[in-house]
Amino acid sequence: MKKLPAVWLVTFLLCCTVGIGHATLIDRGGGMIYSTDLDVTWLQDANYVRTSGYDSDGLMTWDEASAWAAGLKFGGYDDWRLPTFDPANPNARTNPSPLHEMGYLSYGELGNPGMGGADLVNVGPFINLLPDAANYVEPWYWSGTQGSVNPAGTAWRFDFGCG
Repeated sequence: MKKLPAVWLVTFLLCCTVGIGHATLIDRGGGMIYSTDLDVTWLQDANYVRTSGYDSDGLMTWDEASAWAAGLKFGGYDDWRLPTFDPANPNARTNPSPLHEMGYLSYGELGNPGMGGADLVNVGPFINLLPDAANYVEPWYWSGTQGSVNPAGTAWRFDFGCG
């Protein structure tokens, strides 16, 4: 299976809920960004696997990314996971759904246009989300949702470059 930079996609569900109003991303400090709409916290560093020194290039297979997320201890939390993906709404451009956490973050909360090729115009409070020009890697990130055709061998991914 292809290796992708899946690290930042690690999210965790918070035990408390926040009233839903207008989508807000809140900097919780310590490298964590909280989404009031999704009630999840994201790692601020989109390639924390690499910048933390865990993996030299930040690329992982889905199995590696899933295991890394499950074992991550960050910010005093140990219930991190990869984000959800909605196979019924794979590109999430025209109707961002909270069931598709990465699409909702990109198009709903960050307000990226979803026009193909130039989708990622706003990275908000996140760092290392755009590819490094010197070491270009496709801006694909693993989700925690396995594929439906062959669940043991496939998983859904999200491309912040084009949805």
